Parts: sequence; structure tokens; C-alpha cells
Amino acid sequence: MNGRDLCLGFAFLTLSSAAVAADCKPVIEQPWVRAAPPGAATLAGYLVLRNPCGEAVEVVDVESRDFGMPMIHRTEEIDGISRMREAGSLVLAPGESLAFEPGGLHLMLMKPLRPLAEGDSAGIRLVLADGRRVFAEFPVRREAPAADADARP
Repeated sequence: MNGRDLCLGFAFLTLSSAAVAADCKPVIEQPWVRAAPPGAATLAGYLVLRNPCGEAVEVVDVESRDFGMPMIHRTEEIDGISRMREAGSLVLAPGESLAFEPGGLHLMLMKPLRPLAEGDSAGIRLVLADGRRVFAEFPVRREAPAADADARP
């Protein structure tokens, strides 16, 4: 092996590593949507978002095939009054997890495009700053899944 081959080998290794890093996405765990009465105009979605990647990832939006207006909100208490605000972008460091849960960070799922009853599921995807998307089926449930339950209903 000569110096040129060695340099080409390092260049290939570097490009391969960058491609693997670019393919890494955060993982949606324990997704669910709280069941609401028939005709409800707004539902709430919850999940744990885990970043197994070696680089930080940034979530900038949410999309859904089942809701006309999904948003990422955070419940805050201001002067003793609970208010919901748009969360803005969310940055997850490598190895970090972020819980979307009742009373805190959550998905506001407005304008359902079809009736969703307990046992149904809604397709939801998080949009990353680099344009990639992370999709999951969110089962509709009355209560949160057990912490050790997997993502399927």
C-alpha cells in the first residue's frame, strides 16, 4: 500500500462515517394520543424522543396525516395560571431523551381529519431542522402506556 492508497482509504473512511452519522435519526418511543369524546376539535399526543446519534438533532415542527393543525406546545404556569405556548425548536444532545407528557411538553393535535376512537392510531411525524422526518403510529388510548411497554398498542 502506498501513501496515495492510504490517503484514499482515510478519505473513504471519513465519508463513510459522515454518511452513517447523517443517517442517524432520533427515535420515537411510547407514542400515544389521549382519547377524547366524539367530535373533539383538539387532542393531545405524548411520546419520549431519544437521540441515539453522535450529534445533536433539532426538532422544528410536527406533521400529521390525521390532523389539520398539529403543533408542539409546552404547558407553563405563569402567575399561578396554567398556559400553553408553542415550544419552538427543540435541540436534543447526543444520548439525550425528551419526554412529551401531560402537564408539560406535548403535541397539540387540532382539527382532526377523521374520527379517532380508542384503539385507532394516528400517523405523526416530527420534522428535523435538516429536513428529515421521524414517523410513528400513535395509538389512541385513554391512559398512558406503562413505562416499559413498547410503542405498539
